[in-house]
Amino acid sequence: MISNEWTPRDIDMLRREYPVRRAADIASDLGRSILSVYAKANYLGLKKSSYGIVWTPQMLIMLKALFSITFDESLARCIGVSKRTLIRKARELGLEKEPDFVRKRQEEINARISESAKRSPNTAGRFQKGHQNTATQFKPGHVMSPESQAKRIASYKATVQRRKRQQQFRKDYNINNI
Repeated sequence: MISNEWTPRDIDMLRREYPVRRAADIASDLGRSILSVYAKANYLGLKKSSYGIVWTPQMLIMLKALFSITFDESLARCIGVSKRTLIRKARELGLEKEPDFVRKRQEEINARISESAKRSPNTAGRFQKGHQNTATQFKPGHVMSPESQAKRIASYKATVQRRKRQQQFRKDYNINNI
């Protein structure tokens, strides 16, 4: 049977590690729940050394290895931080993209631009604010038109393809454990 009592060794580890490591990692090492780690840290008056993201050594290794050759959005998703956080940390570490990053990836950049344009079309031909278009409003028993059905299927396929690319990226760079 596992005891719920905190040993002096557990408390020493918590005092030493809590400010700089994730609570989930500490909980795993101690064989406790994350909630109990937070509760004990609060009881002891422990605070994180920096609020927000705690960068683990694995996250930093991945950032240093891939920042210069990878798009920021993709790398941020794989590491599990926001794009803004990723860029701040890269600047803090003095990381930069490789000199010919844009030239090497021009085709992919153009594809992303055209995909973005498809997602947010020009709004010039839309109805004015407050306009009531009763002819096309959904009614009870509404059946989706073939065009709408095709758009919905295309959107679903695009989502599946995006997820496959993300999985392949994680597989290529061996980052499934983060």
